Amino acid sequence: MPAPFVTDLCGFREGRPNTSDKNDALSQELGHAFFDLLEIPVDKPAPGGVDKAWSKAMVTDLAGMLSLSAPHLRVRDERRLEEYEQYAHLKALKTLAEDVSPEVAGALDRLTLLARNAGSELAGAAMELADAVEAAERRRRALVDLLADESPLRLDIAVDRAVPSVPGEGPRHLVAGFSLKWSLRTDRLQDPRTQGAKMATMRRGRMPHFAAVTMEPRPYMLGRLGRGTGDLDCVYHLALPQLTEAVRLVYTDNKDRIRQRDMFMRMIDQRRLRDYDDLVAYTTTL
Repeated sequence: MPAPFVTDLCGFREGRPNTSDKNDALSQELGHAFFDLLEIPVDKPAPGGVDKAWSKAMVTDLAGMLSLSAPHLRVRDERRLEEYEQYAHLKALKTLAEDVSPEVAGALDRLTLLARNAGSELAGAAMELADAVEAAERRRRALVDLLADESPLRLDIAVDRAVPSVPGEGPRHLVAGFSLKWSLRTDRLQDPRTQGAKMATMRRGRMPHFAAVTMEPRPYMLGRLGRGTGDLDCVYHLALPQLTEAVRLVYTDNKDRIRQRDMFMRMIDQRRLRDYDDLVAYTTTL
């Protein structure tokens, strides 16, 4: 079954499915076959703002499903990694980079004024302290400048749970993160991989389940995303049964199409490409 919200997000733009690349004839051919199987009327216009509508719909659907089978899990959209237990240390650099010199300078000014009234020896000590603080600040800034400060991409959807050993409102444990890509282009392929690689490198503790979710129909583009180097656990598709049938119908004419069809089927067999139902079922076990 396709994701229950997916048909609301599908439509046609200038006669082509809103999953298809306007510069790719095969993408459009496959898109039409795909939408026929999804029973999307050809006169249905593509909705605007698909990404935001999709994110909200998926959060609602996933939260509803988890409330029945895994009520300890919480689903939210647009989250930063440092909110969570495994990545809370990423806040340390921001704290270190904060400039505290105005507060220190104010305290030193007051101390210097008092020292002048108290005697020359104490005034000299205050000046030495001011010089030492200035030197320490220069060293701190030099270290901050050397540290990497790239911020990981936000998680489009995050699934978390409470940490029993952390009382109150402490950071929660991130169990899964999803990168949403309605369709794929060359410039969009790198984002999920970069995010997955950073999550693996930066974590302290268990690596969350991390995957891309897409509506892209082309086997070639799905292969470029899903047959990677382990940055993603897998790729979930919002309507995999219908896409599988569309690929069988369209990718038959020549050796290149048959090769891509076979690669697509291998991705499914290898569990690199999975259905949205698998996303829901697996997330309940985390």
